[in-house]
Amino acid sequence: MSFGSGEEGGFNDVSRAYKQNPTLENYLALRRADPDAEIEVAVLGGIDDLFAVEKELERYGIGAHPLMTGVLDANQAAVSELSLKLMDHIVRARELTENGETQLVRRGMVMPDSLIDWLICVALDAQSWTDSMELNRDLIVLIRERLGGANQHYKQAVAAHTRQRNAPWIGAQLKARGIEPTVRKIAELLEVAPSTVTRWYPNNAELQEEIDRLSRLFDSNGSFHISRLSTKKEP
Repeated sequence: MSFGSGEEGGFNDVSRAYKQNPTLENYLALRRADPDAEIEVAVLGGIDDLFAVEKELERYGIGAHPLMTGVLDANQAAVSELSLKLMDHIVRARELTENGETQLVRRGMVMPDSLIDWLICVALDAQSWTDSMELNRDLIVLIRERLGGANQHYKQAVAAHTRQRNAPWIGAQLKARGIEPTVRKIAELLEVAPSTVTRWYPNNAELQEEIDRLSRLFDSNGSFHISRLSTKKEP
């Protein structure tokens, strides 16, 4: 018996309830009412929907058969091929926009985002209704791009936090090597503006005090020595 099916065939009650109203609110209610329920979540129409947009797909070089029928069967080679084709369309649209050819985008010369997103949903739904549940890396890259790309806000925030945390350590290493750990020098090594370091550490005296403390963990070549760590308080 396949996932989310009833004993007499077809989908079970909870799967049908979700498919009739595939909203987040309904899914949350169903899932929380029965955390162990098998809910089959595919909601797109499958092959019928595919052939309804066949001409539009062909316009952008996406063949209904065998490519998209392979995607509907959760064939991973087909999913990869589709993902790469959609990436090509995204890159082309980006290049046209950067070159100022936005009129080509408006005239439908590039694949619209709505169609790209629909095809992604088709590929994801196929994983569910075939019980494949295999997400290949090409599709992961495509989905991540549509969700904001690899250089997202929180990734930048984490990188900034890491640089801020490393600032006194870099200063300490410089000091141990006999180099004055100025804000400008630390900023240069962190590849940020000096004003950024100043914003992180508005009290330069406290920064220099931390640098002095950490510099004792490095030798004159700037190599870190864990043996110099001590839990004892200095007199």
